[in-house]
Parts: sequence; structure tokens; C-alpha cells
Amino acid sequence: MRSSQHPRHTKGVRQMRSSPWLAPLVVLAVALLAIGGWFVVQQLLDANPRTGASQTASSQGQRPSASGGATVSQSAAPAVHHGNSPDCPDTDCIAMLVNGDLLFHEGLWKNFANNPQATDGSAFDFTPLFAPMSRYIKASDIAVCQFETPIAQRGGPYAAYPVFNIPPEAVDAVASVGYSACTHASNHSWDQGAAGIARLTAALQANGIAQTGSYLTEQDSTKPLVVASPTGGGSLGIVAGTLSLNGEVPDHDWRVDRLRESGDPHHQSDIDRAVAKAKAARAAGADIVAIAMHSVQEYLDYADSWQQSEAHELADTGAFDLIYGAGCHCAQPIEHYHGTWIIYGLGNAVTVTTHIPGHSVNNQGVTARIQFAGKKGVAGSWRVSRIDWVPTANVRQGKYRWCPIASDHPDGVCWDAQEDARVRQRISDVIYSKNADRTIVREWLITKETKQ
Repeated sequence: MRSSQHPRHTKGVRQMRSSPWLAPLVVLAVALLAIGGWFVVQQLLDANPRTGASQTASSQGQRPSASGGATVSQSAAPAVHHGNSPDCPDTDCIAMLVNGDLLFHEGLWKNFANNPQATDGSAFDFTPLFAPMSRYIKASDIAVCQFETPIAQRGGPYAAYPVFNIPPEAVDAVASVGYSACTHASNHSWDQGAAGIARLTAALQANGIAQTGSYLTEQDSTKPLVVASPTGGGSLGIVAGTLSLNGEVPDHDWRVDRLRESGDPHHQSDIDRAVAKAKAARAAGADIVAIAMHSVQEYLDYADSWQQSEAHELADTGAFDLIYGAGCHCAQPIEHYHGTWIIYGLGNAVTVTTHIPGHSVNNQGVTARIQFAGKKGVAGSWRVSRIDWVPTANVRQGKYRWCPIASDHPDGVCWDAQEDARVRQRISDVIYSKNADRTIVREWLITKETKQ
């Protein structure tokens, strides 16, 4: 080995010695490289005075001081998403707005007719009907409507009670005012069969509104509805179910979500199905899950036996953070039952005026904003921290308008000062009749909020 390496080593030495300028050139090159390297490092330090160790620490929670250059070591602060919640007590909040049935009779829709036979979306304009609701929806994060009925095709034919087929421009107005989602599990969901469900589903989808409660396919019926808060405060799962279909029997039981009464052979499977959808919603990322119950006993100022037993049974499963209802066309109590908040009846959001004795509650409603607080993605951290409610009328000064009759009078009087005060007090008495905590459940005075 020595004999084979030695000649090569000797040859290399001879080459260096045979070039007297080579050594000085190597030294000069090394010096230039050192100077250039120092210059580059200095430029980087001038641009960013923090050392490499500081940059690593910065990614772990350090930030520049207010004066600019020095660093202040601190743990990374969690992102905060309070959204439109008025007084969020936690890292994240979702403000959910709900109200009662969208109940369109001919006596209502004819007031908004332009050319009823038009098929280009201009047959009716319901924008003025919903417009006053806008400020309340903007003061929330996710607004959910309840479609009582199916819709007709553009241009009609239309039909009112008892088998509804309402103008589809109602969906356009729902979209324009800012609803994020709608439920469609009611006693009138099957009024126009599968075609009516298909029309409503397509119209809602075309307007960017999520929907649950009635379905085109069995596969669709098993998918949970999860709506992400646009303010980043988490995600809301929505489940729905109706007691009745007015005696109608769909072609498939999965067409409409049901909550049949105790004693019905389908009762337990309906409960199980609702709980399964709630669990699927959480698996899909929902931080909270609400369920909409649609009852059938009308014009009551108390929760009927089905409402109470069904809501309590659903609450006892632990699957739901909120239970709320419609269908009775009347305002009903709010109850805190074993840790779960239940809003039994929200009345009507929009409807025709009835003059039938004893049915005047049909002309009234409640819009509620439920503030959920917690930590996004942390199971068990979420709770209802506030419920704001505003009583509403179906008219304003003789014209069909959604009209708030809160004591701060945001839009002036609806009927007149005396009638407004009477209805507001009546609804307040009903809402607190189950001893809801008034520090949590409070009248919604939107003009006094700092966030709108």
C-alpha cells in the first residue's frame, strides 16, 4: 500500500512546488471568501437583528416589543373568535338566530305580487316583508329559518291551506335577508310529495342556503348538517324532526325527519336516528348541536304533553346543546331542563293575519339569539351563556312586515303603542312561565348593543 500511495503523494508535492504563484492565490481566495461571508451575514443581521435562536423562539411565541427590535418572550395567545356575540365569556362563541314558521297563505303572498305568472323570479318580491329582520341577523353569526311548506315551480300554480304550494320567490327573500340555513321538517313537508321537496331543496341550494329535515335520497337523509360560523367561532350542527305529516305517508320513511310520539312503533327509532345524526355532526366537526322540533297542537301558550316529553327525552340523551320548536304558531315558554335549554315555541316569523277568536297568537312570534360559548374543537367546553329574545308582530302599521315589538322600539310601533305593550307583556309572561333565569334569558334590546 505504501508503494502505491507514495508516488501519487510525491507527484502532488512536486506539482505545488512547480507553481510558485499557487500558494499565494489560495490564501487570497480564502481571504476573499471570508470577507464575503462576513458581509452577507452582516446584511442579514441588519435586516433582522434577531439571532437564529431568537427566530426559532419567535415561532414558539416571542414577538417584537412595541418599540420594534427587542423581543418579548411569552406563550402564544389563543386565537379569539367572539363573532357577533354581545358578551362572549370564553375563547370562542357562536350566536345562533332562530325564529318560527315561514307560513305563506294566499292572503299574505298576494300583497307582494308583481306578475304571478312570471317564471324569471320576478313574480313576487318578498324583500320588504323580511327587510326589518336584517339588523337582527347581522347581529348574529348563523341564522336558521323554518320552512313550513314546499314551494311551487316558477310561475305557479300555487296553493294555500290545507295543501300548500307557495311562490318560490319566498326562498329568494330568505337568501337576501341573510339566513344561513333552513329546516324543513313540518306537518306540511309532504304536501307536494317528493317533487315539492326537490323544488325547495334545489331553490335553497341555488341561493347558497343549507337545508335539513327533508331529503331527495336515503343517503342524503343520513348526512348531518354542519354550518361553520363565518366569524371563525366554531361549527353548528342542526337536526330536525316533526311529529306529524297530517296523516300523509311518504313513499319512503326517510323522506322527512320524524319525532313521533311515545307509543308509536317508530318513536324510539326516531329518537335514535336524531341522536345518531347529532353524533355524526360532532364527528364532522360540530362544536354544538341544536335540534328543531315541529309540533302540531296550535295556539297554546304552554308546552303540550308531546312537546315536554319529547324535548325531555331528547335532552336526557345528552346529544343536544339546544332544543327549540315551532309548529304551534304561538310563543311558548323557555325552560332549563337538566342542563339543556329548551325553547318550546317560536310562533310564526311571517304569516297572514287571522281574525278568528282565540287565534290571535298566530299573528305573533319570537326571534331568539342563542349565544354558545366554549373553545373551538374542545368537546365538553361549550354551553349556552345567553339567550336574547324579541317579540314580533306580522304587520307594521297595517302592512305585512316582520316587526319587532321590543321595548326599545327599534322600528317604531307595529300595531299601536298600547297593543304592542300588551303583546310584549303577554309573551314575556309566557316565556318566563317555567322560571327561566332572567340573567341568561333576557329581552333583546338591539339599539342598546355596542355590536350590531
